[in-house]
Amino acid sequence: MFNDYHYLALRDRSLREQDLAERVAERRRYARPEREPSLRARLARRLFDLAVAAEREETWRVVWERLEARGRL
Repeated sequence: MFNDYHYLALRDRSLREQDLAERVAERRRYARPEREPSLRARLARRLFDLAVAAEREETWRVVWERLEARGRL
């Protein structure tokens, strides 16, 4: 009886290990390459670039309005 239970437990363990190995391989296949930044990092950089561009535009508008107010344009 012990031998049957022990055999089933070992077999079950080997099946679980094999299943885990297959899942890990599948995740690695669809994962991003190590050298590329994550989606979150790419989005953060893009949002930062947009914020900088918007700030420049706002700064330019303020300068333009001041020049118009002084009658220099």
